[in-house]
Amino acid sequence: MKRRQFIHQLAHASAMPALFSSFPFEALTHQANSLLSTTASEGNILIIIVLNGGNDGLNTVIPLTMLSELNKIRSTVMLPENKILHLKGTDLGLHPSLVGLQGLHSENRLKVIQSVGYPNQNYSHFRSMDIWNSGSDALKYINSGWAARYLEEKHPNFPDAYPTELFPHPLAVEIGWNSSLLFTGNRSFTSVVSSNPSDFYEIINEFDNTYPSTPQGEKLKYLQLMAKQANAYGKVLKETFGKGKDFTFPRYGLADQLKIVSKLISGGLNTRIYKVDIGGFDTHGNQVDSADKTKGTHANLLKELDESITAFMKSLDSINKSDRVLGMCISEFGRTVHSNGTNGTDHGSVSPMILFGNKLDTSVGGKNPIIPSNTNYQYEMDMQFDFRQVYGSIINQWMGGGKNFVKEILFNDFDNLQIIKSDFVDSDEDGVPNLVDLCPDTPIGAIVDINGCEIFNLPSNNFKVEVVATTCIGTANGSIKVQVVNTNFTYSIRLIGPNKFEKNSTIPKGTNTSTIAGLILGEYSLVITIEGIKNYQQVFELKISEPSTLVVKSTINYVSQTIQLILSGANQYQVEVNEASYRVNGQQWIGTLPTGAVKIQVKTDLPCQGAYLEEFFQSEEVKAYPNPTSGPLQVQIKGRDYEVNIIVMNLLGNRIFSGNYLVDGDREVKMNLEEFPEGTYLLRVLGNTVDQTIKVVKI
Repeated sequence: MKRRQFIHQLAHASAMPALFSSFPFEALTHQANSLLSTTASEGNILIIIVLNGGNDGLNTVIPLTMLSELNKIRSTVMLPENKILHLKGTDLGLHPSLVGLQGLHSENRLKVIQSVGYPNQNYSHFRSMDIWNSGSDALKYINSGWAARYLEEKHPNFPDAYPTELFPHPLAVEIGWNSSLLFTGNRSFTSVVSSNPSDFYEIINEFDNTYPSTPQGEKLKYLQLMAKQANAYGKVLKETFGKGKDFTFPRYGLADQLKIVSKLISGGLNTRIYKVDIGGFDTHGNQVDSADKTKGTHANLLKELDESITAFMKSLDSINKSDRVLGMCISEFGRTVHSNGTNGTDHGSVSPMILFGNKLDTSVGGKNPIIPSNTNYQYEMDMQFDFRQVYGSIINQWMGGGKNFVKEILFNDFDNLQIIKSDFVDSDEDGVPNLVDLCPDTPIGAIVDINGCEIFNLPSNNFKVEVVATTCIGTANGSIKVQVVNTNFTYSIRLIGPNKFEKNSTIPKGTNTSTIAGLILGEYSLVITIEGIKNYQQVFELKISEPSTLVVKSTINYVSQTIQLILSGANQYQVEVNEASYRVNGQQWIGTLPTGAVKIQVKTDLPCQGAYLEEFFQSEEVKAYPNPTSGPLQVQIKGRDYEVNIIVMNLLGNRIFSGNYLVDGDREVKMNLEEFPEGTYLLRVLGNTVDQTIKVVKI
């Protein structure tokens, strides 16, 4: 089984509650104000609202010039003329349930595109929605979605590296329970699916296994990556959702979904594409209430759509985020021009599309359809716009991508339809509108000037500048290291410091490191320029400070006769134990413990860090037997001493006897305590390597 087939089957076999993760994206450098610049900052947002079932466009957006004909051929569902909401400046009206959308139109925030569909209409709900999601011809079967292909085209290394520092948030989120074809890519899924971000929990504990390069191993790698990504993106969703603002929304299913989107946006989630949906538009019967055609199933659905969208825009208006949003309502097909005998309509072909947003060109796309009065039930209105023409125009004007890019995504050339006001269109995503962009084909991610023309730049991680050595007052032992990633240039380095200090160095082409030493305490400015590149400069502020104080912790292991030192404050240390000296690189040292008088000293190369000194006596072991004794006593002394002094004391510490003794070859000294009265005595044995006191009982 190919990986693509495996992914496709997995999507249908194992949809997870609350969260089904997309796969990560390779980090690419993009401008912050483009759609896919980086999810670490804000950008344009596309909201896709799916009207499942096939919306009756003729009762949603009514061509007022065709009322007479419509009343004849769809008499059982047609709205009363005096109830239709007129769209000012047009010959169109809206269903009376769409009061909020009428208000958006009066605010120049609503656009209608007439008679949208596709050739060779397929009247199956599932197949037609697949066509809309895949962005394909009706007679071609494509198992990837147009939005997913867009994301993958923008990110050719997708999915193996995300999330990253530039892309900490998912690029697409579906509100609901299941992933759709819309976000199924050629290589992987491109969306996160969430029904309630606050209920996120880790779907699996973190793990990082190595798998063989076999078909089974590749699948396991894929699942491991999926689990990690689900965890990472799920945490981001929960965090931003928790920070978001709770806006007032009506109690509808669609409103609940848009409320989640609104809260995520207000909480700082910088996802670029969201999908929500509403079902029930398959109104074969009871589309209208026969007693009042402004009521019924369709009216209720449009009321939910209207109040949900207007609440969503109101919420974003209140936090000044609505400029970032473009909303698009899609449905798999329209309904028949003729009504049927059950107060409903059947599967039709074209239907108007509704878009909302602050930056829309709100002129009506297309003309009112011409509907003859002598049509039969099979009559369908002519298509004016292919739905892919709308997709392509949105990609080009809102999401970023030129004509050739759109052709890669949608497999064909489509004429551009004005969706966004020309003042805001930025086809090459460089942050400079097309109207004033003198360089309209700037590569993705390029840094540009006010004219939209590329200027030289290097990524922020090209330089690593660090203080690698500190120094003491009165000395000049500090140093700074500069490293570069791109070695195709010769870098000039100028270091400016205290007391009019200035030093210049270079990192020649083909090398990547330069170290500047001999620096005193103080603050420094490091300026990097590039030979042959005008007006390029990077400045870093650094400080050479005093080193940390030397800290040493010692531990003696009497069983193994070793001493362990835990060191901090420097990278190199000088450890001295009696006459032995050791150079230590690291934060730990373990050495053999000598017997007798022990002197341990630790210091560093910098005197101002201080020094460590510890002195103690490490005695050899002493034993005595028999004990208790009637007089004869053998004192066993380990070590290397050949003569020892033995002092006998009572329990009060008063000396009773003292004498020097030779230690024989068996490491023993013979004593006789016959003249001592019965009682308990203390014997202190002293030598070069011994200083031990033992208790002896005389009987």
